[in-house]
Amino acid sequence: MTSTGWPLAAWGGWFALIGAMVLAYGLAAWRGRWPKWRALVFVVGCLLTLVSAWGLHNPLASMTSYTAALMSLGQVVSPLLLLGLPPAVRGRWHAAPHTVWSAWLLDAWVAGAVFVLITLGVNLPGVFNTALANSLYSGPIGLLLLLSGLMFWAQLLAGSTSLPQRWIAGLYGWLGSLPMMLIAAVWVWSGHVLYTPYLDVLCLWNLSPLDDQHYAGLVMFAAGLPLQLRAAWLLVMPEADAPAAARP
Repeated sequence: MTSTGWPLAAWGGWFALIGAMVLAYGLAAWRGRWPKWRALVFVVGCLLTLVSAWGLHNPLASMTSYTAALMSLGQVVSPLLLLGLPPAVRGRWHAAPHTVWSAWLLDAWVAGAVFVLITLGVNLPGVFNTALANSLYSGPIGLLLLLSGLMFWAQLLAGSTSLPQRWIAGLYGWLGSLPMMLIAAVWVWSGHVLYTPYLDVLCLWNLSPLDDQHYAGLVMFAAGLPLQLRAAWLLVMPEADAPAAARP
């Protein structure tokens, strides 16, 4: 079983999305005189989005690289894009006219449910095998992970969060990361290949399918560390550790 890769139209969609994001951000940053470091963080997030898209376009090349691409969208790109926006700007999302969408997308319960369900659902053998067999499915899956990551990480950052206290946000982040860590542990310790399409292919680095799966689990562990660290920071550091405007 081989993956056909993405057609030119699919790549055009990703570049159009990133181009629109950079243009909209550039105009807002110029008008609001946002700090240059935030602009740099946002641009890095956009570049990593394209790098991750490259890792998605041929899922059967390696489970490790495919997992790295998916996890980057949900756990690396998401916080970078949010950090590119000042807390005051994120805070406006809770006011009109943004309440049309923020009432749902920035609701902590909705964000947590979406994040956990997508994390579990994407990694079910039936869903994962379908994405591997037909690479076109990996694009929408990547976008879903990016959206769920944005929703969840927004609850851990000042301005966009709807959680009342920092320790609650820390506990929220830690509990939300558990399903991802459990899946990573299963991949690392499993004695057999869980996803059948990889049984007939050889990894880019000449790893066996089982070793490739083990490394994919380690990649998932590593990609989940920023979320774990952020949750720990919110749990340990007191509310008055920094001025509100200075918090990310």
